[in-house]
Amino acid sequence: MKSNKLLTLAIVAVILVALAIQTNRQRQAAPPSAIGKRLLPNLAIESVGRVEIARQGAPITLVRGDDGWAITNLFNYPADFSKLQAALLKLSEQKISEVARGVDIDTNSTLVDLQGSSGKPLATLRLGCSATPANPEDYRAPQGRYVSVAGDHQVYLVKDSLDAFDGNAQSWANTQLLNIQFADIQNIEMTSPTNGTVRLVKNGGSLELQGIATNEEFDTSKSYGVESALCYLNFIGIADPKLTEAQTGLATPNIYSAKTKNGDQYTARIGSATVDGERYLRMEATLAPPGTNATAQADYNTHKSDFDQKFTKWTYLISAGTADNMTRTRAELVKPKVVATNAPATTNFDTPSPIMNNP
Repeated sequence: MKSNKLLTLAIVAVILVALAIQTNRQRQAAPPSAIGKRLLPNLAIESVGRVEIARQGAPITLVRGDDGWAITNLFNYPADFSKLQAALLKLSEQKISEVARGVDIDTNSTLVDLQGSSGKPLATLRLGCSATPANPEDYRAPQGRYVSVAGDHQVYLVKDSLDAFDGNAQSWANTQLLNIQFADIQNIEMTSPTNGTVRLVKNGGSLELQGIATNEEFDTSKSYGVESALCYLNFIGIADPKLTEAQTGLATPNIYSAKTKNGDQYTARIGSATVDGERYLRMEATLAPPGTNATAQADYNTHKSDFDQKFTKWTYLISAGTADNMTRTRAELVKPKVVATNAPATTNFDTPSPIMNNP
């Protein structure tokens, strides 16, 4: 009898435990009230005047001033406003898709601090790792990025990766300096302080090397980089404005000059290399005078303003490969001329055939 009671109590205990587990699972599965709500409901991006992003090393700081947004880490070089605006807008529109439990967001995270122009704190977020499903076709698996907001102890999952905040300081700038297509170029000159000047002139849609000798030929395999040097010309860094031209090698530079069909002249001065192999660059642009057409005048003014902003003040750093294409010497562009030998084969008819000499 006693054993029956014990058995009954054990069964009841098992049932109670099972009910408790089921109830707990149902509570966890129940959608929290935060799901579907905006992560930063009170953020107005037009109020943001300062953005600080810290991941590894020195934080990246973007500040809005009278002349627009600037990147303090790049000596106050202008920030790409369209990219910054898009990143802030995307951040302000994020909605909570899941309340994450047991997710460590502090390791290798990105801290984003948004402030007003007066320094008033607006929002501080920590961006953790991305949620990537093991099977890309599993649409039920969590996708997006884990985030937390200062003052809220919860970790949330939002749908966007917010990867714009993971780049370096250069990623917040428009790094493209020029995009001059080869079809628009008429001639190119490259001058070296020690190797003289090389002149290339377009003829029939391709470049020809001037002053080539009869025993030489133009090595066209080297010309592609030369002719496309101003196409997608990008910088990879900004030089310290305190550096002198003697320190950057721009006192005695290599010069790359290209003239377009409409008379625009683009001149690049390439200086010495840094310890990382990058080269210093200063650019100049002399635009052909516009016509009397109002549209042409407006385009001229826009381009001149853009070039003045880019080229008047800043010394850039470009990759070694880009610099090599802009500093080719004559010796690099010519090769010995190959003389074809097409002499016909000869047959010696004076040698008697062994068959004919057989008695």
